[in-house]
Parts: sequence; structure tokens; C-alpha cells
Amino acid sequence: MIRKNAIAALACSFALLCAPSLPAKQQTWVEVRSPHFIIVSNASEKEARDTAIRFEQIRTFFRQMMTIAQSFPSPTITILAVKDENSLRDLLPEYWAKGRGHVAGIFFNRFYQFYAAVQLDAGGDNPYQTIYHEYYHSLTIPYFPNLPLWLAEGLAEFFGNSRIDEKQAYAGQPDAGLIQVLQQNRLIPLNVLLNVDHSSPYYNEQNKMSEFYAESWALAHYLMMGDNASHRQMLVTYLSALDHGATQDQAAAQAFGDLHKLESTLRDYAQNDRYYQLVTPAPPKPSQTDLQVRVLSEAEVDAEKGGFEATRGAVQLSEPLLQEAIRLDPNLALARRNAALQDLFEGKSADALDAATQAVSLDPKDTLTLYIHAYLTLQASGMRTEDPKIEADLRQCVAQSPDFAPPYALLGMSLASEESTLPEAFTDGQKAVTLEPGTAAFQLTLAQILMRMRRFDEARMVAARAEANAPDPQDRSEADQVISMIDQMQSFATRSRPADSGDSGTPASVPELRHREESAAPPDSPETATPPSESGGAQQVTGVVTQLACNPAMRLTVNAPDGVYDLYTVPGQQTRFEATSRPPAGFNPCSSLKGLRVTVQYVPDAGKPHKGVVQMLNILSWTP
Repeated sequence: MIRKNAIAALACSFALLCAPSLPAKQQTWVEVRSPHFIIVSNASEKEARDTAIRFEQIRTFFRQMMTIAQSFPSPTITILAVKDENSLRDLLPEYWAKGRGHVAGIFFNRFYQFYAAVQLDAGGDNPYQTIYHEYYHSLTIPYFPNLPLWLAEGLAEFFGNSRIDEKQAYAGQPDAGLIQVLQQNRLIPLNVLLNVDHSSPYYNEQNKMSEFYAESWALAHYLMMGDNASHRQMLVTYLSALDHGATQDQAAAQAFGDLHKLESTLRDYAQNDRYYQLVTPAPPKPSQTDLQVRVLSEAEVDAEKGGFEATRGAVQLSEPLLQEAIRLDPNLALARRNAALQDLFEGKSADALDAATQAVSLDPKDTLTLYIHAYLTLQASGMRTEDPKIEADLRQCVAQSPDFAPPYALLGMSLASEESTLPEAFTDGQKAVTLEPGTAAFQLTLAQILMRMRRFDEARMVAARAEANAPDPQDRSEADQVISMIDQMQSFATRSRPADSGDSGTPASVPELRHREESAAPPDSPETATPPSESGGAQQVTGVVTQLACNPAMRLTVNAPDGVYDLYTVPGQQTRFEATSRPPAGFNPCSSLKGLRVTVQYVPDAGKPHKGVVQMLNILSWTP
């Protein structure tokens, strides 16, 4: 027999099952904007405010330690400050896969988008260490891109272990994990450590990487703080020697002397249980009036999470988040902008431009959105600059954010396509380099502008500096391509100078430039296409150059009677430039070819007879 209370309980349970269910309560996310950070948090408003204050203080502390950084802007960082481990695992699920260590914080940047994530309730001595480490890099790489890798990472570890309390700020605190690695492994020989680069196993293999970071920290710590900071002059001497062209080994010998002796000293130093720290008064906190707080909509939260995932390359996570953000709020510019970046990172240029165009229409005053739109528009045009919207977007960028370097570089490249705007292009190119003196891409832009101004020696010097600053092989390859283009343009300009024959009345043939039959046609005669001629796979076409770009390769559109030809040079591959008569003063192929009649010999792309690689370009007429 069933007892009455059991029947009542059973009836109650059925009633609960039949009752309408309520939707799960959505988490509340707040945004706190401080002068240099955007905090997006599902914790309390107070915790979000405290996070903004903490990072504003660490920014001030780091900039106080780096004199050069005080003269330059620093990027705005968006930090997803989540309340617990489950929230961080939702953002970074792969770090909770079996066999992989969990993280308490992480930092990413890509295409001028800076994102970090941090777990606010994480334990440990310094849960912010990873973010501080990478944030230090973000402040220094634009100015010191070619620091030796051991020193760049050693200093980032040194400052990554920073802490600020109510009265004081501390840098260089000992890291128990790094010390344990040092004490359990043999030191990397210093002559090896000092020459580690981005391709080295010590920087790429997990079991060796921990040893590299630990020993780099120990050597940087010893030079910064060892024996009550008495060895800092050694570091200054080392950097000065590198700056004056010494090799790693020469600089080390000059600054450190006997490396075996230093290695022995460093081994003893790693066994210490006491380390000096850098201590200064705590930086002032920003006032509460400097903090702007608001509750975010669900669409805005998805847009921020999607931007974070896209920036770190997790497309499988970013795409559904951004699609949902756009579905929830089709007029949310942030979602459109982050979707444009995601498509750009995936190589979907047309989709990226479409999303950026929508983002600009929704928020025409956002500097990064305008820059992305200009960049994508220029990319879609084959790096040709005829679209006036490109220049308009970039001018608005520099007006709104005069300390943001990228628009100056792109504007300089855009203006360099016309002879009349070359001086302004040079000013903009210089401004980009001034704002970020260590960014190789901006130096290459300036080098190309100088090339178009026929200032070849200066152009080559700037390009060589960019090659030295280039952080990876792809960037160094681009620098090599620009140098090759400069050499080709200089060679053409040298051969195009009037001959010293004393004949000032009759136009002379350009030295070393062949006279071609096409020049016999009267300037006002109808154009006739030269039939394709087979010469080792090469063909030729005669027509008028209607579009032109050099970045760093030359790309030109030639209109001929049988169609439009898309032709381009290959950096690093010699291209022959010829002319039928002496060029006018100041002629520059990269800015003066547009509108001229030319014959081009080219090798067609497979299956594309109207597109190919230029082998020789002969200028038939100097006037449109």
C-alpha cells in the first residue's frame, strides 16, 4: 500500500514536470572603459572597475620603466575579465583538453586588434603574469623589434612578474616555476642562448622552450638586478655594441667578457633563494570619473567574444558567435567589423570588404573600421589607388586618431601614385615611421615612396633597416623584394639620363635602351595590337597603361584593341625597362607610366592569356 505522503510527493513531482519551464537567466556582462583599456566582464561591476584600474596602473608602471615608450602611444586593449574557470574554459576550450595545462590569462593581437582574457578568481602568486608578459611585448616591439630574442623574452618575463599594491610597485619578483626549471636542468651554453632566433628549436620545441625562457629570465634578471643592480652597465654596453653594427658574438665579448665565467656565475645565481627586486612608488590610480560603465546587450557580448576568438584564429568558435551577434542586432557595427576581420584572416577578401562596408555605414567614426575598409578596398583593387574613397577614409582616420600609425602608411602609399602628391606622401610615410620606428612594414612603405621620388640611396637605406627589423622570414623576403625593385628603378633611371654628348638640340637615344619598331608609328595613329609572338613562352602586347601600382611589385593594366591585360612584375626577378627616346626630367616608372603607350613582353599565367609576368616594358611615347 502506497502511503499518502508518497502519493502527494509523486503528484507534486508530476505537477512540476507539467508546469511551463522558464528560460535560463542570462548572465549580465558589463563594460568598463578606462583611458587605455576596455574591460568586458561577467563578474561584478566592482571587480570590472578594479581590473581597469589595475591595468591602467601596470601600463603606467611599464612606461615609467621604458623611457622611449613615454613618447609614443600605446594600443587600446580589450580584456575579457571573466569571473571563474568555467567562463575562461568557454573562451579557451582547448586549454582544458586532456594533457594540456590550464591558463589563468592570455593575450593576442592581430591586425591592430588587441585582446586579452583573464580569470579573476585564479589563484597563484600572479595570475596576470602571461598578460603582463605579452602586454610588455606590445609596448616594446614597435620600438625595439630586433632585440635579441633572449633579451626580449627575458625582459618580458622580468616585467611579467610585476605586482602593484596600495603603496608600491614591484618588478623582477622571482618566479618559482622558472627557478625550478633552472635548478632541474643544465644551462643552455651562453654562446647558444645569445644566438637563439625564431627558427631555433629552443624557441619552438616545448621541452626546450621552457629552458630557454627560464635562462633568458635569469640572465636578464642578473643583468638588471644582480648584486644590487651593479651589472646594468654590461647590458647597456651590449645593446650599444649591437646598435653600432656588432654581431651577437662581438657584442657579447665586448660587454660580458668570458662567457664561460658568466655562465658559471649565472648557474650560481639560479640557486639563490634571495633576489633583488625593482621597487617604486605605486602609480596613481585613475579617477572613477575616468571609468565609463554600462551593461552590454547579448549581441555585444557575442561580438566581443567573437572578436577575441577571431583574433586568436579560432574560427570554429568566432564564426557562430559573430553570426549570432548579427542576427540579434543587424545594426551592431562591432559585430560587422569583427566579421570583416574574421573573413580577412580566412582569406575571404570579398566577404571581408562587404562586412567592412556595412560596418562603416553603421559607425563611420570608428578609426579601426575606417582603416580596415580602406585596406580591403585597396587590396581588392590590386593595390591600385584610383578609388577616392580610400583617401577619404584614411584622411578621416588620421584626423580622428592622429597617433594611430597605420593610416599614415597606407595614405602615403596611396598618394605616392601621383607625382604631384609625392611630397605629401613622403610626409605621411615619415609620420608612420616616427610613430612606430621599429615597424618594418612602415619602413618599407617609406622606402617605396623615396624610390618613387628617385631618392634611391635613401630608399635602399630605409629598406635595409626594415630588413634588419623584420621579425620573420616572410617580412625579410618582402624587404628583399623592395630592395630589388629599388635597384631596378635606379638602374632604369641611370640608363635614362641624357648622354653627355654635347648635343643639346636633338633628342638622343637613351643609352643602353633599344629602339623598337613600334616607335615608328605616328603618335596620333590608331593603336594596333602586336600579334602574340612566341619566344620561350613569352607574348607581347601594345596598348595604353590605364592603371598602375607598385607595392613593391609593379602591376599595370594595359588597354589594347583585343582586350584588357593585367600584367605584373615579380620582385626579385629582373625586369627590363626600355624607351624609344630620352624620358622627360623626373620621370619615374612607378608614378609616371599611367596614360602612356607601351609594348610589354610577358609570360602568360596558365590558362590566362591576358594576365602574366612582365619580362620587358618598352615605353613608346612620353605623352598620353
